[in-house]
Amino acid sequence: LLRGLRNRKILRVMFVFSAGVTALGTITMMAYLTDLMLLFPPLGPSAFILFHTPLAETASPRNVVSAHTLALLAGLGSLALMGLVFPDAAVDAAAGLNWAKVAAIALAMGLASMAMVVLGCVHPPAAATALIAAMGFLNTMVQVSGVLIAVIILVLEAVAFNRILGGLPYPLWRFDPNVIKDHPSLAGLPRHGQT
Repeated sequence: LLRGLRNRKILRVMFVFSAGVTALGTITMMAYLTDLMLLFPPLGPSAFILFHTPLAETASPRNVVSAHTLALLAGLGSLALMGLVFPDAAVDAAAGLNWAKVAAIALAMGLASMAMVVLGCVHPPAAATALIAAMGFLNTMVQVSGVLIAVIILVLEAVAFNRILGGLPYPLWRFDPNVIKDHPSLAGLPRHGQT
């Protein structure tokens, strides 16, 4: 039934649509019902990667969870450090941009990027998480925890959609380079013979 390339593309489009709507719809509903900050902009690009290229290394649960965690630490740490270096400069979100905040944002981006590369857990949307933290938008541990909880929920939804419903060899934690041989397009790679 789905042997033609066109049909597979339609199936893939429908899968990305339904998984994205359901995953972020569920997280949004949970945020509404619990009044927790579970929604933040990098969650959208993370969801797209998890459902469009689920077998890519950047979509593995290890990369997603580790990268967002490192990014939070980089952003919050940079903001705290700049508050110590420039004690007279307000570094919360309401203060707007000042030299302390500019330095915190730049440092957070550098630290988050370096940590993801050094530790081998690259997930590009997490760089935006570092910026959100460094800009001072996460003021309480409840908000920080909400970001991490949302990332974990999204990864659990990716396991359910990709592995259980989709029947794909989506990893439970770590990326397996052997699976992309059979599914290159699901890892974001061109098929043999395509450029």
